[in-house]
Amino acid sequence: MTANTLKRQPLYAQVKQLLMQRMSGGEWQAHDALPSEWELADELGASQGTVRKALSELVDAGLLYRQQGRGTYAAPVPGDWGEASLLTPGLFFERPDELVREFLGMSRLNASEDIAEALQLRRLAPLLRIRQLWRWHGAPVALDDALLPAETFDGMDARWLRNSAGVYATLQQRFGVRVRVVCEQFRAEMLPREEAGLLGVTGMVADVPALCLLRLSADMDGRPLEWRQRYCLTHQLAYTVKHG
Repeated sequence: MTANTLKRQPLYAQVKQLLMQRMSGGEWQAHDALPSEWELADELGASQGTVRKALSELVDAGLLYRQQGRGTYAAPVPGDWGEASLLTPGLFFERPDELVREFLGMSRLNASEDIAEALQLRRLAPLLRIRQLWRWHGAPVALDDALLPAETFDGMDARWLRNSAGVYATLQQRFGVRVRVVCEQFRAEMLPREEAGLLGVTGMVADVPALCLLRLSADMDGRPLEWRQRYCLTHQLAYTVKHG
């Protein structure tokens, strides 16, 4: 965003953008308290009402949260796995081992008819494909292809993705967009050759279907922003989602 673009925005939107830039720069980490409305107003040369409107929009977007009588805080960045984890089958209360993320790359492609419909885009609209591998104790256990509208996230830099905690962290920190999952579908599917190679599936395991997850995510206003396909190896681990 250029300085001229910023100047054409309403004042509260300029304040909102400046606060987002400061958050993306790491000034406030998850659960850090922001300065008060009066302090921010004095610092930014704006009225308290303007600052309050900017903060309210960031709260509505899920980037901040308020505690009554205490102040406004930076919200934690959602993870790409959300409430899901990989556990030993039947051990519902097992503490999940951390999955280590490996960024494999970003490329461009055109939306197929079904993906364009899901993301409410025109057919063949340009997409960004972000590929990530997830390892459990060093062994690959899951592979993600996250597809995003290229025009919405113009300027996306692979370096941001490489150095972040995941796609959702990058969208929030760099674009001020907080993502929520709208729908997920699961089915058993034989791995395509390329995906099988990346997941190291060979021998007898190659004949075992993988769990295929299709996910549609949107921003806080309900606009579809991400179509994701995830392959999980579940012959030893169970894809687990905890509620409440």
